[in-house]
Amino acid sequence: MSAPALPDFDDRTVFRSLFAAYPVALLLVDGGGTIVLANPAAGAVLGYDANELVGMPVDALVPDDIRPRHAAYRHAYGLNPHPRPMGTQMDLVAKRRDGSTVMVEIALSPLQEHGLPYVVAAIRDIGAYPRVRQALQRARYSEYVARLGRLAVDTRDPQQLLEEVPVLAAEALQVEMCVVYLLEPGGREFRVVSGAGLLESEAVGQRMPNRPDTPAGFILAQGKPLAVDDYASEQRFSVPPAFIAAGLRSGLAVPLSDRGSSIGAFTVRSRLPKRFGEDEMRFMEAMASLLATSLQRVQTEEQLNHAQRLESVGQLTGGIAHDFNNLLTVISGNLQILDDLPALADDPFARQMVAAATRATRRAAELTGKLLAFSRRQVLKPSRIDVSAMLVSLADMLRRTLDQRIRIEVEADPDCPPCMADAGQLESAVLNIAINARDAM
Repeated sequence: MSAPALPDFDDRTVFRSLFAAYPVALLLVDGGGTIVLANPAAGAVLGYDANELVGMPVDALVPDDIRPRHAAYRHAYGLNPHPRPMGTQMDLVAKRRDGSTVMVEIALSPLQEHGLPYVVAAIRDIGAYPRVRQALQRARYSEYVARLGRLAVDTRDPQQLLEEVPVLAAEALQVEMCVVYLLEPGGREFRVVSGAGLLESEAVGQRMPNRPDTPAGFILAQGKPLAVDDYASEQRFSVPPAFIAAGLRSGLAVPLSDRGSSIGAFTVRSRLPKRFGEDEMRFMEAMASLLATSLQRVQTEEQLNHAQRLESVGQLTGGIAHDFNNLLTVISGNLQILDDLPALADDPFARQMVAAATRATRRAAELTGKLLAFSRRQVLKPSRIDVSAMLVSLADMLRRTLDQRIRIEVEADPDCPPCMADAGQLESAVLNIAINARDAM
C-alpha cells in the first residue's frame, strides 16, 4: 500500500509554515551571526516580536558579561559547523529584550550540507520544565534566606530585623500579605510587631487574644507549621471575616520558638487557593528560625551588657566602700578614745553626743557591709537561722523605731524549719521591707 501523494505545495511556503508553527523557539542565523528568520516561539521566549529579531546580531541575545567569549565560540564554530547540543552540561542564559535573562538549552543544526549557508538554533526555555522550575524556585528561596542571614549578622537593631523579615518573605513567595506576631508577657495576647500588606484589623501594634480558635493561637497550640488551602472551607479555627473580605484564600504559618518555648508566629497569606507546598513551608521555617535566633542573640547581648554594667558599678562601689570603711575605722577609734577620757566622765551631754556618733558609725559600717556585699567583695556567711525567733526579735526593735501608730504582729509557724542565709543580710532585707511598708502607708 503506497503513501498518499502530498499536495503540490511550494517548498518555501511549506518551510516557512513549518518554521512558524514549530512550538520550539527557532532562529535561522547566517555565517556572519545575523538572524535572518525567527519564529513566534522565539519571540515569546526572548521578549521580542518575531519580526524584530530579524536583522539583529545573535550576539545581542547574549548577556553583556559573556558576549566576548560567545563571539569567540561562534567564530570557532563557523570554522567547523556541526550538530551540537548546548546547555545540557552547563548553564546557558539568554538576554531578553527587557534586560532580564532566561535559562535555556540550545541545539545548533548547520544547513551547509544542504547547500544553505545557515545554522538553525533551536532554543528551549528550561525554566518551563517542572523540575527545573522547582530547582530555580528553591534556589530563589535559598537566596532570600541568605539575605536574611546577612542582615541578621550586620544589624544589632531587632526592630530593623522585624521590619525587614516580612518584606523579604512576601517578596520571595510573591504573596500579598505577611505578618509577624509576638506573644506579650504572660502569654495571653499577641501583638502585631511587623508586616507587609497588612489588613486594617492587623495593623502594627494591634493586640489579639491567644486562643486556639484564632489563627495565630491555633499555630501556637499545635506547635508546628500549618498550611491552609482555602480559608473559605477552613474548619480548624475561626477565620476572621476580614480575610474573606480581602480576598485571601490560602495561608501558611510557622511558630517562632526561643529555646523550646513558643514566642510568636510567622504567617504569609495569598489570594490564590492552595498556594503553598513543602518548599514554601521549609522556606518559612528557615526564615522563622533565623528570626528567632537573631532576636535571642540580641536579648543575650543586652543581658551581657547589663551584667557588665553591673560588674563595673560593683567594682566602683567596692572601691568606695573600702575607702569609706578606712575612714570609719579612724572615726570609730577616736570616738572610743573620747569615750574613755576622764574629762567626759562627768559630762552627760558630751557622753550622749559621743554615744550618738558611735551609733552613727555602726550604721555606716552596716551600710559599708551592704555595699561590699553588692560588689561581691564581702564574704557572706550563711548559717542555720530560726526565722520565727528572728522575726520576733526584729518586731521588738521595729515597734520602738517605726511610727507608734503602726501595729506589728508576727505570724510564724512554730514548726517552720530553719533556713540557710547570711544573718545580717536576711535581717537587712526584712528591715527594708518593713520600712518600705511604713513609707507606703
